[in-house]
Amino acid sequence: MKRTITALMATAMALAACTKDFQENVPLQQETLAEKLVGGAAGEIVPGSLLVKLDENSTRKIMEGGFNEISGELLDGLQATSFTPAIPVTPKNEEVARKYGLHQWFTVGFDAQTKPETAAAKIAKSPMVRSVQYNRFVQPVRTGDVQPFVPQPRTRAEGDSGFPFNDPFTEHQWNLYNDGSIKGSVAGADVGVKDAWRLTGGDPSVVVAVFDCAVAYRHEDLADAVWKNQAELDGTADVDDDGNGFIDDKYGFNFVNCFAIDSDYVNGKLEGKPQTALKGQPLNSTKGTGHGTHVAGIIGATNGNGKGVSSIAGGTGNGDGVRLMTCQIYEGSSYCVDAQAAAAFIYAADNGACIAQCSYGNYNIITSDFDYINGTDKIDGSPLENAALRYFLDPANSNHESLEGNIAVFASGNHSNPYSSYPGALPYVLSVTAFGNNYLPGGYTNYGPGCKIAAPGGEYGNIKGDYSGMILSTGVSAVASPSPGVDTGKGESKNYVYMQGTSMACPHVSGVVALGISYAKKLGKKFTREEMTSLLLSSVNDLDSFNKGGTREFIKSNVDGTKETVQIDMNRYKGQMGTGAVDAWKFLMAIEGTPSVMAAAGEKVRIDLSDYCNPSLKYEISVDEASSASLGLSSDPVIKEGFLEIECSKIGAGKIVLSSAVGKDPEREDGIGDMAYSREISIVSRPYVAKNGGWL
Repeated sequence: MKRTITALMATAMALAACTKDFQENVPLQQETLAEKLVGGAAGEIVPGSLLVKLDENSTRKIMEGGFNEISGELLDGLQATSFTPAIPVTPKNEEVARKYGLHQWFTVGFDAQTKPETAAAKIAKSPMVRSVQYNRFVQPVRTGDVQPFVPQPRTRAEGDSGFPFNDPFTEHQWNLYNDGSIKGSVAGADVGVKDAWRLTGGDPSVVVAVFDCAVAYRHEDLADAVWKNQAELDGTADVDDDGNGFIDDKYGFNFVNCFAIDSDYVNGKLEGKPQTALKGQPLNSTKGTGHGTHVAGIIGATNGNGKGVSSIAGGTGNGDGVRLMTCQIYEGSSYCVDAQAAAAFIYAADNGACIAQCSYGNYNIITSDFDYINGTDKIDGSPLENAALRYFLDPANSNHESLEGNIAVFASGNHSNPYSSYPGALPYVLSVTAFGNNYLPGGYTNYGPGCKIAAPGGEYGNIKGDYSGMILSTGVSAVASPSPGVDTGKGESKNYVYMQGTSMACPHVSGVVALGISYAKKLGKKFTREEMTSLLLSSVNDLDSFNKGGTREFIKSNVDGTKETVQIDMNRYKGQMGTGAVDAWKFLMAIEGTPSVMAAAGEKVRIDLSDYCNPSLKYEISVDEASSASLGLSSDPVIKEGFLEIECSKIGAGKIVLSSAVGKDPEREDGIGDMAYSREISIVSRPYVAKNGGWL
C-alpha cells in the first residue's frame, strides 16, 4: 500500500541497486495452465484485478528496467491498466520477503468488463508466470450478534466481582472470572486470568495487531492502550515521516480503503486521503468499527481506570498493559482484498507487532493445507496470503525480546463445520473454538481438524433478550448505547456491547499469549514460537467432562437479524475442541516452570509428592495469603505418608511451597553443611477434574 503506483514501481526498481545476489532463474518443469490458476473464478472477486507471481528472472528484469521490459510478452493482448508490486518490499525487509517469494507477486489491473477467468487464462499462458490468483475479498468470522449493554441481574453482592480492579462492569464479565452466579453458568468456565494478574497484567512492549474492523482509538477504555506511531504523531501531515511507506499511520492503517487510521468517523465517512489506486468498496456505515473495537477490548482495554470493563492484558492499573495496533481489513459490508490483507501482515511485522489477532477466515470448503496454499479448479487457494503470513511468523522478524518469531491467532469459524476455517487450520498458527459460560461448546463454533484450543465465545441465554451469556466488551456509540432512558448506574460512558462467536474466543487466546510473553520478559526468559505455543496448548482445562452428550437447544442468529431455535448434537464436539480450554494461570506457570496440579473444588485431594520431590524427606509447607484466599483454604495443607493433602473450597489457583534441607544430620542441632531448597507447586481448583488434567 504505497502512496501511488509510480512510487510502488520506483521502490521495486530501486531494489535492483541494493540486490546483487538474486538466484539465477533455475529451469523448472513448466506448470500446466490448470496448475497455474489458483482456484476458479466463482465468488466475491475484485473485478479488473489479478494477482500474478512471476519467475525470478522476470522479476529481476522488472526491478532493473521497469515493467516495459516484459509487458508485451506477459500480457499478450490483454489491455492492462496497471502493474504494481502486490507487497511493499523495502531494503529493510527484502531478505525475508524474498525468502517467501513476496517480491515476485504483482497486481495486474485491466478493464473491469473483461471476465477474470479470461484474463487469468491469457496471463497464465506466459512462461514467465508461476501462478495466477484471483484477488478476492476477505471474509470476517462473526455471527452478526451485537447487543447493547444493559445490566443483567446478579446474585453476588455489589462490588464482589473477585477482581482487583475498579472497572465497574467487570461483574458482568464471566469470561474473565466466573463464580457461577450468572444464570446458567458453571463456576470456573472462564479464561483463568484473575489469578494470573497477580503475576502480570501485560507489558507495553507487547504489540498486538488487530486484523479486523478499525479500533476506536479514542474510546475511553482503549485510548491509553492503542499503539501509537510517535514519528507520525510528531511529524508533518501528508508526509511519510518514519519512511515505512505509509503516510500518517499514527495508530495503524486501513487496508480496505487505503487510509491512515488517524481520524474518527464523521457522518459515516472516514477522513483521510487514499494512498493507492487499488481501493476496496466505499465505506457505508460507522457500525463496522464495533467488531474490531469489541475484539480489542477483550485483549487490552485499560484495567483499573474506573471505567467500563477489564481485559486480559490491559495492565494492573499502572498503564502497563499491552498495545493494540489497527490493521483494518474490513469495514461494515466492505472488505479488504487478498493483496491488501497480505500487505497488512507485512505492515504488522515491519512495525513491531508480535501477535496477529485475526477474527477472519475463508468460508469456502477448504479441508487441506495443500488446497489452501495451491488451490484446485474448484477450490480457491491463497498462496500470497500464506507467504505473507509466513513472513510475519519468521524468526528474522521477531518483535519481542522474549519471543523468537511472532504468533498468529485465528477464529475457527462460526458455521458449525467439523473443521477449522483457513488460514487458522494451518499447522503454524492457532485456531480457536468457542465455549459458553457453562463449559459447553457454542452451537455456532467450528470444531475438529485444524482446531487447536478453546476459549470463551459466549452464547445467548434465551430468546427473550438475556444476553448475560455473551461476551461484554468495548463498542462504539453507533451500536453501543443502551436504549434511551436506561441508566446503567455505572458511570458516564455507555459504549459497551455484548457479542458472541469465535471472533470473541480468538482474542481471549491472543490476550493470554500476550500475558505469557509479558511474563517471560519479567522472568528474563526467551522462547521460540513453537515452544510458546506448545506451553499454551498443554496448559489447558478439561471441557469434555461437562459435555454429557445428547442434544440441546441453540438459539441461532440468521443473517436477516431473526433468530431460531435449533437442535444440536453434543456428541460431535467431544475431543474436537482442541487440546482444551485456555487457562492463563496454568500458562504462566508453564512459562515459569512450575508444575500445575488439578484439584476438584470441595473435595479433599491427595497429591503424590513422588511426582515432584523426594517424599522421604521432611518438608515445611507455606501458602501465601493471595493463594490461600483464591483457593478458599480453611486449613493448611498437610503431608501424610508421602502425599500432600489439600482441600479447596473455591474456584481459583495459587501456589504452595515445599521447603526442606539436604545434608542435615538429624542428630545434631548445629547442623553439618545442610543446604536449604524449596519446590513450588501450582494448585488449580475447578468443579470437575479429568484424570488427564484437561489436556485432551
